[in-house]
Amino acid sequence: MQPSPLHSQKVTVWCGFTATFIVGPFFFEEIGPSGPVTCTDNGTRYESLLCNQLIPELQQRGCVDSTIFMQDGAPPHIATPVKQLLNLHFGNDRIISRYFPTAWQPRSPDLNPWDLCLWGYLKDEEYGGPIANLAEFKNRITQHIHNINTEALRSVVEHAALRFQPIGENCGQHFEHFLSKSKPTSFS
Repeated sequence: MQPSPLHSQKVTVWCGFTATFIVGPFFFEEIGPSGPVTCTDNGTRYESLLCNQLIPELQQRGCVDSTIFMQDGAPPHIATPVKQLLNLHFGNDRIISRYFPTAWQPRSPDLNPWDLCLWGYLKDEEYGGPIANLAEFKNRITQHIHNINTEALRSVVEHAALRFQPIGENCGQHFEHFLSKSKPTSFS
């Protein structure tokens, strides 16, 4: 008899992007007795990521004042300290998220460019062969994200902008029938 774990090892990863660059990936981990341990995203960890990683990166690039920050309505994304931090750096008028003036459309993963393009691309790349351990898995994710070119990023952002237009035109009502079924340029 050989014991095996009930669940496979996992990573929790976050990435952000604009039409010209990618911020991340960042892995949610805590240091345990035997090294890094994957942990789930929560309001405190997400706030820390924004405060210590994302915002300094945007400040370094000089684009905080021109960035429109978009996120889905996951509970960690709408924790009170997170909302306060986002308001401080982006202002209420440059945030697309649940509980902000420009609200994220509920049950609309097809509007999220990451969900629409990046995660599918990464899953295809990462699960194409055996993975020895979490360190190799994280290295693969990082490598594939860093290999995404600016032409692909620009295409994804342009495609997302086209998908957002019907929302405003239909005052947030159903708009799926207006959307093209085509997807933006592949990341590969």
